Amino acid sequence: MTTERAQTCFFEKDPTCSLASRALAEGVGTCLLMLVAAGSGLSVHRLFPNSPVLALAVSAAGIAGSLAGLIVAFGSASGGHFNPLISGLQWLGGERKLRCALAYIAAQLVGAVLGVLLAHAVFGTPVHLAHPQVPSWSLVASELIASFGLLMVVFGCARGARKEVGPFAVGAWLFGAIIAMPSTSYANPAITCAALLANGSIGLNSTTAGLYLLAELAGALLAYPVFTVIYPQRHPEVASFKRRCRVTDRGER
Repeated sequence: MTTERAQTCFFEKDPTCSLASRALAEGVGTCLLMLVAAGSGLSVHRLFPNSPVLALAVSAAGIAGSLAGLIVAFGSASGGHFNPLISGLQWLGGERKLRCALAYIAAQLVGAVLGVLLAHAVFGTPVHLAHPQVPSWSLVASELIASFGLLMVVFGCARGARKEVGPFAVGAWLFGAIIAMPSTSYANPAITCAALLANGSIGLNSTTAGLYLLAELAGALLAYPVFTVIYPQRHPEVASFKRRCRVTDRGER
């Protein structure tokens, strides 16, 4: 392993660890992230029922802070994605094998569902398909922009910053995007799917979730060529280690 590679954001420190253990890290991290996202929505509704601006800021701080902490905690084990868009674009860029990306995405989806169920169990509230309203196109466009921005920050850090920077850069972007974007910046298909079961401000109905999923995918696909142009080539030692990730990962054989 090269020192350069060990300092890279959003890639596991040791790709020879079993795929099961790395996927478990992604599942647990996503579960805890969704627990905070759903729990903060329920909590601020109780604490600040007449102050939506304050409620939004508090919720954004909780989600962004928890995500930064989770990336620090699990980044060395799995890369700390907790988001199918990140795992999928790493596969698209040849940085991760398809089997690994699919295992990560499956773990993220399961983890998010478990997280929302756990949040409602803690608060003693029922889960349900929430909010019958269909979103406006401005909300869908907002979700596309939020996803584009998130992926730019993630891959900008992964290709151009030290390992320690990534968690806090992503947390800072998410805090700002939740407040600035009218869709409140889900920017994560696992969270969006699990929000179908959520009460509170994070809850979505099936139509809204479907449109948001399309917008998130479009935002990610738009971000991919942009950050590829900005960072067209990695350090040769990093590229060599990435090839090792694809070839020697015994968990994917």
